[in-house]
Amino acid sequence: MASLNEPGLIPFKKEMERTKIYVTIEETRFPNIRVRYHIQDSDFSLPPLTLQPIVENAIRHGVRIREEGIIEIVTRQREDGHEILVRDNGVGFDAQTLDSADESHIGLRNVRDRVERLCGGALTVDSRIGEGTSVQIILPPTGNNWKG
Repeated sequence: MASLNEPGLIPFKKEMERTKIYVTIEETRFPNIRVRYHIQDSDFSLPPLTLQPIVENAIRHGVRIREEGIIEIVTRQREDGHEILVRDNGVGFDAQTLDSADESHIGLRNVRDRVERLCGGALTVDSRIGEGTSVQIILPPTGNNWKG
C-alpha cells in the first residue's frame, strides 16, 4: 500500500495501480458507482497518496448516495506540465470552506500541501452543491518536479 513515508515522488502508473485497487473494492461494495478512466498522459511522477485520497473523497462524500455516481479520472499533458482531473457528479460542497479550521476537508488540504511542497504543483477545487466536484492538479514537467 502507498505510504507517506516513501521517499520522494513515485511514478503515476504506481499511484494509478493503487487507486484502481481501491476503486475495484468500492465498486463491488457500491454497485451504483462507476469510475471512468481517460488516461492520456502517464509519464510523470507525483507524491505518494495524491490520486487515491481524492478519488476516495469523491466516493465517500460525493457519489456514494447518488442513484448513479460517476467519477472521471483524466490525465493529459499540457504545455506547462501534467494535468490530473478528478470529476464527479456527487453532492458537491462549498469550496470556500476548503481552508476552514475544521477537519472536514483535511484530506484535500493534505494532498494540496504535498503537491505544492514536494513538486511545485498546484491543486484547485471547483465544487457546486447538488452538481458535483472537480479537483485539478497541475504538476510541472517531469524532470523539474522534485523539490526534495
